[in-house]
Amino acid sequence: MMAALGAVWMAPLCGHAAPERWIVTNSYIAEIVVALGAASQVVAVGGGADHIPELKAVPRLPGFRQTSAEPMLSVSPNRVVMSSEWTVPQTIEQLRAAGVQVDLIDGEQTPAAVERRIRQLARLLGRLAQGEALVLKFQRDMTAALALANKATHKPRALFILAGGNRPTLVGGKGTNVAALLDLAGAVNVAQGIEGFKTMSAEAMIESAPDVILTNQDGTAPVDGVPVAMKAPGVMATPAGKAGRLITIPGQYLQGMGILTPEGISVLLKKMHPGLS
Repeated sequence: MMAALGAVWMAPLCGHAAPERWIVTNSYIAEIVVALGAASQVVAVGGGADHIPELKAVPRLPGFRQTSAEPMLSVSPNRVVMSSEWTVPQTIEQLRAAGVQVDLIDGEQTPAAVERRIRQLARLLGRLAQGEALVLKFQRDMTAALALANKATHKPRALFILAGGNRPTLVGGKGTNVAALLDLAGAVNVAQGIEGFKTMSAEAMIESAPDVILTNQDGTAPVDGVPVAMKAPGVMATPAGKAGRLITIPGQYLQGMGILTPEGISVLLKKMHPGLS
């Protein structure tokens, strides 16, 4: 796959301007670009985009935070679209010095920010009408998902644990997509006192007393017969740990708030409240 990143692009010899060649670093931004009909302009994408069939053959950039511009410049982009958490300032400087347009997209994890992202991308693509249509669809989908959440008879105390995959074990606090997802699904996020993704001590875990733990797919992998997320300090002494209430949902819903979030809310609700419809 990395060999494809080294391909050389030659501009077509014709009188028409070629479509822009975009790199999109975040999957939740790439979903919008594809929904706006511009998948053919994407020449590389960050990880986590495997659920987008239109980008199946597009090269993936290495790593989560791109600390060097070289892999990006190797596919000859003329525009890079990224959210601020994906890269570091010197990478942006390197790209701009090479003549590449860099657009920073609002990374706030709220439904209102999703609408802003759609409109910003629609302006960049010159597809304003499609953008407004996508905003309306997102609003309708969110209304339906929230209506389903309102049918739940109780608000479980919940916690997201990021685990496995040779990562440190972290919990999702304020400002994260997973915290917003739990909130929209009517749960009480017990990590509200934490900013971003952080470790949680055994004492804090026990005191937070989650009823249910949401984890990524890697967090369900067994270690000595116990899912790795359940091996986080203090978990087995919580109500969730004692009851074995560990749930997961597909990764595309956990990577950032976007046009798939309403679907993610519905999937999460049905995991937290079996039988809800």
